[in-house]
Amino acid sequence: MKIRLADLHNDVVTCLSPKHFSAYIRRAEKVGVEAILVSVWTTEMKDPFERIREYRQIIDDTDTDIELLLHIEDAWFVNATNIDELIKLRPYSVGLTWNENNNLAGGAYGDGELTPLGKTIIRKLVAKGIHIDLAHLNRTSFFQVAKVLKPRKLLCTHTCFDEVHPHKRNLTREQIQTIVDSDGIIGLTFVGDFLGSGGVWAHIKYFLDNFGTDNLGIGTDFFGTVNPPKELKKYKDFARLKKRLSDETLARIFHMNFHDFGRTD
Repeated sequence: MKIRLADLHNDVVTCLSPKHFSAYIRRAEKVGVEAILVSVWTTEMKDPFERIREYRQIIDDTDTDIELLLHIEDAWFVNATNIDELIKLRPYSVGLTWNENNNLAGGAYGDGELTPLGKTIIRKLVAKGIHIDLAHLNRTSFFQVAKVLKPRKLLCTHTCFDEVHPHKRNLTREQIQTIVDSDGIIGLTFVGDFLGSGGVWAHIKYFLDNFGTDNLGIGTDFFGTVNPPKELKKYKDFARLKKRLSDETLARIFHMNFHDFGRTD
């Protein structure tokens, strides 16, 4: 069964060889995937720029109708002197931190705040049309970054919801409302530790009941998590969600909200 899907977070390019990456993308295209934010997690890299250039080339060399968009997860290595080098790599979006503090902002498990350098990096990136990913920020940095970005649409590529399952990586009601008020988008992720016992459906229902259908997307974190729900490990498994929601609601969550987020009108 074909689906139409935009995935806001998938680490596949860093986990497969170029040949196997290409084969994976071909399979995703056959299922009906329309767009993927292809994530490069840099936290443990010794030379992030070199590695990102390699992945940028793999993405560019892949023959596909899927829109493959480069995402940088953790910009710890970026500063005022090399920011142009990152911009030349044409990322769609950049996350300032991973889970700990760095010289830009506070990570989800840290107590840091947005730094003056962080503000400078944000402003230079958004001036070039690059989105800032709010995922992995702690709550203090989240609101500080959101304030700098106002009135732009806000993006959080992969997370779940704290009122459903409390976790430092999950968004509170106030954080969700901040993104919704900006007409932004939140990618619901398939990380078991973030989902909790209620699973994907509990988080979808919570969002729809409290915030409507227009700002929720999917950010699977495929290849970035070791414990996805057993029933949702591949793109073809998304057909199972069709039994729980209307076609219109599924279309909004699966792909329409992401495409609307990208519009500037």
